[in-house]
Amino acid sequence: MHPREPGWTGSLLVVPMDGSHWTGVKAVAEEMGRRGHKVMVVIPEVSVLLGPGKHYATRTFPVPYGQQQLDELQARNAEVMDNKQQPLFEKISTRISNIRKFVDFQRATAESLLLNQELVDFLRKQNFDAVLTSPTVPTGAILAYNLSLPAVYMLRGLPCGLDSTATACPNPPSYVPRFFTHYSDRMSFRQRVLNVLVSILEPLLCRLIYWSTEDVASRFLQRDVSVVEILQSGALWLLRYDFSLEFPKPLMPNMVLIGGINCAVKRPLIKGEQRVFFALRSF
Repeated sequence: MHPREPGWTGSLLVVPMDGSHWTGVKAVAEEMGRRGHKVMVVIPEVSVLLGPGKHYATRTFPVPYGQQQLDELQARNAEVMDNKQQPLFEKISTRISNIRKFVDFQRATAESLLLNQELVDFLRKQNFDAVLTSPTVPTGAILAYNLSLPAVYMLRGLPCGLDSTATACPNPPSYVPRFFTHYSDRMSFRQRVLNVLVSILEPLLCRLIYWSTEDVASRFLQRDVSVVEILQSGALWLLRYDFSLEFPKPLMPNMVLIGGINCAVKRPLIKGEQRVFFALRSF
């Protein structure tokens, strides 16, 4: 049966990232399963939020860390995010230090999945049609690359502009504020200079974040490979934000904005909110 014919069902492999990223991915996995597609989610045995669902199957794999180590990492992340009073370069230095701890954790998770030959062979035999994953931690992207499957990425953005690099999307620092700066698209000359400097440092930041992932990927694929090469094969980029709430920036044809996909709690607008809503629509 052709995929576009009514009643067609497919098979989707989901390799999620733990934490808040899971919220949107889980919504898609549940809905795809509810519509009759076969959905399998691959998760580590120890996690913060990952778990079973009503409309998808799960497959777990062992990892070399426990719940206590995971909780400590979460606490460090929360502490860094709450400290908003640091100067720019001190903030960058602190976050890079925290990122390195996060990288070590993700490396252990990636090795546990990708170097588990029994699990990879099992997944290969399932004949999936596509892989849904978050490229922030490109373990799922590496697996999709190895299985020669179309990869669908769901993300808010990558901290070092790797999404723009992988898709050859223009990302001019003259009006696109960088991740750590908290600038708007209307920057002073000084802010633009700092924005350019941060953009120059971004490749180094990417290297710090992804060098261990590239090492695991190269061992798994048995050849030297870069994260950019792997992400370039992505078929679709689902961006979890809405254009009306963002500063203007270029997008590529395979980038789709899906802001609000993880907003499951709904309530009617009260009168004051209705007036604001309709006033905004009039612009």
